Amino acid sequence: MEHGNKEILPLDAVEERIARRNSLCQVAFPYLDGLYDFIRGSEFLLLFSDEEGYILYARGDEDISRTARENGLVKGACRSESRLGTNGIGTVLVDRIPLQVFGAEHYYEVHANWACSGASVFLPDGDIGGVVCLSGMAEHVNDHTLGMVVAAADAISRQLKLKDAYDQLSKSYRNLSAIIETVPTAMCLLDESLHVVAFNTQATRQLALAPAELSGADFLEVLGCGAVTAEDIKTSLSNRTISFERGEGKHTISLSVESTGHQEYVAQIEQLSSLHKRVNNIMGNEAHFRFQDIIGISPAMGEAVRMAKIAAQNDASVFLSGESGTGKELFAQAIHNASSRRRGPFIAVNCGALPKSLIEAELFGYEGGSFTGARRDGCAGKFELANGGTIFLDEIGDMPVDVQITLLRVLQNREVRRIGASKALRIDVRVITATNRDLEQLVDSKVFREDLFYRINVFRINIPSLRERTGDVRQLAGFFLAKYSDIRPGGRVEGFTAEALAMMEAYPWPGNVRQLENSVERAVYLAEGELVTAAELPPEVRAFQGSAPSPAVPAAEGESPSGGEGEDEAARIQDMLHRTHGNVMEAARLLGISRRTLYRKLQRYHIDYSSHRI
Repeated sequence: MEHGNKEILPLDAVEERIARRNSLCQVAFPYLDGLYDFIRGSEFLLLFSDEEGYILYARGDEDISRTARENGLVKGACRSESRLGTNGIGTVLVDRIPLQVFGAEHYYEVHANWACSGASVFLPDGDIGGVVCLSGMAEHVNDHTLGMVVAAADAISRQLKLKDAYDQLSKSYRNLSAIIETVPTAMCLLDESLHVVAFNTQATRQLALAPAELSGADFLEVLGCGAVTAEDIKTSLSNRTISFERGEGKHTISLSVESTGHQEYVAQIEQLSSLHKRVNNIMGNEAHFRFQDIIGISPAMGEAVRMAKIAAQNDASVFLSGESGTGKELFAQAIHNASSRRRGPFIAVNCGALPKSLIEAELFGYEGGSFTGARRDGCAGKFELANGGTIFLDEIGDMPVDVQITLLRVLQNREVRRIGASKALRIDVRVITATNRDLEQLVDSKVFREDLFYRINVFRINIPSLRERTGDVRQLAGFFLAKYSDIRPGGRVEGFTAEALAMMEAYPWPGNVRQLENSVERAVYLAEGELVTAAELPPEVRAFQGSAPSPAVPAAEGESPSGGEGEDEAARIQDMLHRTHGNVMEAARLLGISRRTLYRKLQRYHIDYSSHRI
């Protein structure tokens, strides 16, 4: 079988790609050279591709390099999954996770004796910049190969983030103090003699010094230890762990220092004890779901997705209405990630879960000492934290009327005033609201302000209940089965019996998708055989009358059926490929199986997915 690389870029085109990614390659290539020096003589090939799968860097011993050339593993070759199917570069680009493709897992048979370990290098904005891949004969792979690749990719990603922060800092020197103060981690600017010329409040806390003690201080004396020298700092440091005692406490920090290029240095300090908390805070301010994560082929869901995609292209306020469990936050995140604000924060607030006495402080923030129990240094509200991004106000129908007045003023004036503050802050925030209550009825009963209702109800999207989504129960059940079967101890569950599926399709699901997911999760863990039976479904589903027989759902990841069932499965795959115009990722999602499994089934049934492309 051919290796699939029928077209390889000439070297001048490769150099042009490298030049266009100069910032990335300047950081990545030295790391890769160091890694290659470490693995030299091990019969492995070290590769680095760009975000489209084109190989920009390839180094290996003579024998493995010769074999690689015969297999198309050379600079300029494209290893995207759309061209080569499952492989150690293309599949990493699609899945965005480190993985090892071993032997016959490769789509092309000619690569069946290779083992390829790949991990993504992420740019500071979160996009994939490229993939580090270590390839060799399958018999040479060991337990540490993938870990080595992940470590290299993470190191490059961290260095890119650090470099980006320093570049931004040096470009904004006039507003240095204000900029450093906005950085969420502790930071100091050092002059040529390594004295502190600027710092933020976080730095005084992490170093346990008063501002007057830190200003102008010799940074080496501030650290108070011999673990770091002037030469260390001037040649740059990355995540050096340093411990020192000050006062009655012992402090452990992680120190990174980089030159700005103007005989100045930026020191970034992080207290290890607060690392976990900081990461959790950051993760809470991100949207993870996209439109392709919304499962469903019903017309009702298709119309909701269509409207949401239109909403994502403008900045109008969006109001999501729908029953509990229909996926309103999933839609909110998808709209954010498809909008021009996708690189900004996504802040989700459940208005019904906040105590009435604290909801105003949570949303709009407060100055220090504004009320009993307030933090001495004050606190930014959710609207401030969402600046430049999106705020999602769920269960807005539960918001107290007095807070509704403040919210209306924020939406009208595009500014927020903290409790106890004398000045308002300008904000740029996209507002998405949601509720499972009838807001028009709440307006009529004077529980919800009419003027606020019209302010938030600019772009209304109705999320259909699961009982309105004809045909979607089968798709969702297959997806959830695959999800929980992967983590189920004691082996996989391959599908549902005809009776179980019929019961699920007949049941009205008052709790909607959330209830269906919980029911499938429960059934997967209770299943004693390869198929979920009616006995494993919740009692309320079994007790519901009116279900009719339906074909069994095949394994989400298991072996394909044989004979007539195999023909049915092949027909379903052909149908999904036709619906998705040959999009393997989307077809696999609709079938409730992984992309890798679908590729194996395509080979088994001799199906050419490219023939379905438009």
